[in-house]
Amino acid sequence: FTSSELIEQTKRLKAFGFETEELVDTTKRLANVAGATGADLQGIALAFGQIRAKGKLQREEELQLLERGVDITTELKKITGLQGEEFESAMRKGKIGADLVNQALINLTSEGGAFFGGATKQATTLNGKLSTLVDSVQTLARTIGTLLDPVIKFVLDKTTQAVKAIDNLFKRFQNIGKLGFGRVNKAEQDARDQ
Repeated sequence: FTSSELIEQTKRLKAFGFETEELVDTTKRLANVAGATGADLQGIALAFGQIRAKGKLQREEELQLLERGVDITTELKKITGLQGEEFESAMRKGKIGADLVNQALINLTSEGGAFFGGATKQATTLNGKLSTLVDSVQTLARTIGTLLDPVIKFVLDKTTQAVKAIDNLFKRFQNIGKLGFGRVNKAEQDARDQ
């Protein structure tokens, strides 16, 4: 994942109510899930954000995660000890809270969990290597932009001045055309004579 992708998802999680001190860890864990499943990080972060905002797991978010290959339900059943209809009923009643979902995420992304090290594994794939290259190019562009900032501003300022001068020149030609060249020439001669 590029730095900008991770930053964007971190901002999304913050907007959904994640506390500042948990953002880095949660984003890292979601990146592991996305890397292991090959699913889009944005969609996974969105589902977890919605769970946090609602304070509980609902069928909609459970399905969003399942569609992306993230079976959080099995881990939640282990944590709660509920199975089948008992689990479904608890979910409908809002008893599967965001804290339980967070614990399931921690379990699944910790050593021995199904998604442990997923981002690292993803980084070694062709897409992962391309993502790393894109991130490096973006970082280089930011560095060059920072270093060349004064020069670029100077060039832009001088270009703006030149465009204004050309505009004034064309306006002068337009005025000469309206007044007639002879009258403008005579007015300039009169001004010199005084």
